[in-house]
Amino acid sequence: MATFTACILIDARSAGARLPRQLAVVAPLAQAAGEATFTLWVLDDTGDARLPRIAQRFGARLVSVAPLPLGQRLNEAIASSSGDILVFPGIGNTTRAEALARLAAEVAAGRLDAAILPTRHAGRLARLLARLRRLPSGDGLCLSRSWFERIGGCDPELDDQAFRELLERLQACGARIRPARVDSPSKA
Repeated sequence: MATFTACILIDARSAGARLPRQLAVVAPLAQAAGEATFTLWVLDDTGDARLPRIAQRFGARLVSVAPLPLGQRLNEAIASSSGDILVFPGIGNTTRAEALARLAAEVAAGRLDAAILPTRHAGRLARLLARLRRLPSGDGLCLSRSWFERIGGCDPELDDQAFRELLERLQACGARIRPARVDSPSKA
């Protein structure tokens, strides 16, 4: 695996009650020693008194941001973060840390520019309801910082549609994007 840095960003408002589960899944990446360095950021515009304790438990940096639309919150956080790769796990993703690390390494190596991390839904009814409601903020995204900056980041006025619109602009600009299968077992 080539040496690279990645920043995992989770928006506390969007994650809601799923935040501890998301952090439990991705925290091993930030705590592992290796050639890749992952930092874990939790963006907070809620002021929830429980968040500092939750972030500390998982080794995440809690970043207070103004209560603005999601696109603006992400732009501000990314501007002060570091990392060649940006990872937004998405709502409801139960991505395995090892698979996410392999995916970030693919983006870092230039084999693709971005990958869509699909939301997992428990059953057929849940998948149907999600498709009918078209919850774009549920999908996660892993992309290179250079592409994020090249297209001007997220639209600062968008909230629920911020990731969908970012993905559409990436596609329109010719970025190499593919859906990721991140829940596959580790390759030994």
